[in-house]
This record gives sequence, structure tokens and C-alpha cells, in this order.
Amino acid sequence: MRAAASSRFDLGTGASWRVALASVALGLVVASCARRGENRSPVASVTPIPAAPLAAPAEPARAADGGYDLRPAERAAVDEFLRAHPDLRVATDSDHRRSDDDGIDGLYGVYHPYFVRGDANDDGVLDFVVAFVRRDSARDTPWFSVVVFAGKADGGFDAGSFLEREISLADGDVSVDRDAIVVTPDVSEDLTRRYRWDPAKHRHVFVRDDDEESSSPPSSQI
Repeated sequence: MRAAASSRFDLGTGASWRVALASVALGLVVASCARRGENRSPVASVTPIPAAPLAAPAEPARAADGGYDLRPAERAAVDEFLRAHPDLRVATDSDHRRSDDDGIDGLYGVYHPYFVRGDANDDGVLDFVVAFVRRDSARDTPWFSVVVFAGKADGGFDAGSFLEREISLADGDVSVDRDAIVVTPDVSEDLTRRYRWDPAKHRHVFVRDDDEESSSPPSSQI
């Protein structure tokens, strides 16, 4: 009886040993897998990074910002032009550099260097000319564009037409002399550029002092 009991005890002891050995082996496998996992690179996130929002376009400048006493139809024409060219603003009196020897104040009761009315195409209807400034210009070196708005018989105006683009005009002005638009780069000097309406070409053309038309107007940023 003692021998049989001993045999059963030995069998149980062996089974317990095998179970313990299997547990240890399983633990080693798990630990090994864990160690190998530590060396793996982390999986990249599949969540897309939201794109940066697009910069909002600059709001167009307004005709009223120029400080001129514009009539409703003139204001509407300039506002429409500015919506089409949001990089520009209306040139103001303060954009003009006054000098003691230009004599302008003594010549005009009301003087706006960058805004003038007149019949620029000799059709009996009032037109107007405005200079604009590029909004990203430096304060000391503004770049001007001269635009003419032709009047219509119904009281409105055609879309603005560029006469000159990106020129230096801080010391000058624009004016209408009879049937010509005059751009003066520096009011203290006699040098001017004249544009006369050409009915055949249906636009203003640059004319020389000797009245010979030139198909090559002055270059920009002079």
C-alpha cells in the first residue's frame, strides 16, 4: 500500500513539475516578444493633418478712402475698378510731396494732384482721371497708376482704362489740358507727358511735344 501511494505521489509531483516548466517557458516567450516589440518603430498615425486655412484675400479699397467729393456715378465706377484691382487704392492728397518752390497752392483754390475732371476724349461728356497707388508700396517709394474713366451719355462711366502703370508720381500730378491728359512727374519741372484721344484707335495715345504720335508710351517705374 505504501508503494502504491508513493507511485501516485511521484506522478503528481512530475505533473506539477511539467506544468511549472511550461509556465516558465511561456513567460520567457512573452518576455522575448515584449523585448522585440520595444525595438520596433512606432506605427505612423493614419489621421491626416488638417491643411492650413487659405489666407483670406485682401478686402478691396474704397473710393471714399481717397477723400474726394465724388459724385455717386463716379464713386460707383471707382469702387468697381477697385474690386477688379484689389492691389490698388486711390491716391490721396497726402501721397503728394509738397515743395516750397512748386507754386501750386497759389495757382489753384482747390487742388487735388491725383484727381481731375474734364472732357478728355472731346465727346462733350465729362470724364475724370484718378491716380491709384499700389497697396504694397513702401511709404517713401509709392508706385502710381493713372486711370481714365470715360463718361457716358446716360451719366455713368465706362470701366477704368490704364493710361500709365507703376510710375513715380509722388512729386507730380495729373491734369486735363483741352483734349489731352497731362501727366507731370515733377510739378517743379517742365517735363510732362501728354495723352490725346485717338478716335480711330478708340483710346488715348501718347503724343510727343512736337505732336508726333508715338506707339511706345513711357516704360513703367521710370
